[in-house]
Amino acid sequence: MTETSGLTKVLLHTIGTLHPGALQTIHDGLYYDLGGKFRNPHHDPAMRYRTGLDPDVREHVLATDGVMQMVELIAESATGVLMSYADSRHRLVHVTIACRGGRHRSVAVAEAVAAYLRTGGINTEVAHLHIDLPVIENQ
Repeated sequence: MTETSGLTKVLLHTIGTLHPGALQTIHDGLYYDLGGKFRNPHHDPAMRYRTGLDPDVREHVLATDGVMQMVELIAESATGVLMSYADSRHRLVHVTIACRGGRHRSVAVAEAVAAYLRTGGINTEVAHLHIDLPVIENQ
């Protein structure tokens, strides 16, 4: 990956698709829906009311088969789009990562993608849009 200037180059949003209006928050850019693809910490009562920022929840999510490959896919896709822009001063890639509630899988994966990108010198910001909303009980 290439070192970038101090401006944000990748903006990661996490959402919970079961929240009203969630799909209207998606920007032009890359979209990944993790719902139904990986085990959901929501189903474990000990993790249900915690988030992907919690080390135990994050570890649980990232240890799921296929998740680290998804992290790499998202990071490499964002990098590819970023590097395809002709004018380096106007590079900004929006990436939306979704799961059902927006508290566990999308959050843990987005944080891992951000770490991956930052390790490569790409300035990255993360916004968890639904992390503080009430837990959706029936997922």
